[in-house]
Amino acid sequence: MKSAKWLAALPVAAFFSGGWLSSVAPTFVLGMPFLMVWNVSWLVLTSLIMVVIDRAEGDIDAPSSSSSSSTGGAR
Repeated sequence: MKSAKWLAALPVAAFFSGGWLSSVAPTFVLGMPFLMVWNVSWLVLTSLIMVVIDRAEGDIDAPSSSSSSSTGGAR
C-alpha cells in the first residue's frame, strides 16, 4: 500500500505549524508551555505513524515463500 507513505508528511506539517498555532492557543496546557506540549505530543504520534506505515508496507525484504531452498532446511 503506497498511500501509507503519505502519512509521513503529517508530522512534518505538524511540527512546522506548531509555531503558528501557539500564537492563537492558550499559553499553558497542563502546566506546561503550549509549544512544548505540541512538540512532545507529535514526537509520540510520529512514532505511532511510523509503526502504521511499517505495518502497511509489510516486510519488503523478506524472501517469498515460493523461493524456499531445496536443501530441506539443513544448514
